[in-house]
Amino acid sequence: RMAADPSQVLGEEWQLSEADRAQLADANRHEVMRQAMTEAFRNGVWGIVDDMLCITAPWGFDVAEIHIPTRIMYGLTDVLVPRQHGEWLARNVPNATVVVDEDKGHLADSARVTEHYRWLVQQT
Repeated sequence: RMAADPSQVLGEEWQLSEADRAQLADANRHEVMRQAMTEAFRNGVWGIVDDMLCITAPWGFDVAEIHIPTRIMYGLTDVLVPRQHGEWLARNVPNATVVVDEDKGHLADSARVTEHYRWLVQQT
């Protein structure tokens, strides 16, 4: 079960950016976060296990072989995924659209998420 206060989902040990702390403190996001976490773990922990394992081994494909519309997005203040990873993807995924949020971290604001989904839908 998720903590009663979603703003504490990562705990205090993470030195999150101000942008991420603001997103976690937004009370309007708390119910959305509760629903998302409930859904994410509905069938167990294996999805997050797969995510964690993918950072320890090759992905099984070369990102240079991606030939569908791809958008790479990252925030410069993200402390959970280093910006160097986004920079590497931007250099290695052919013809990718790169969106760098200079003042954002790991958690996008809802307006930005809506814009990203709109872009994704337009690609189909």
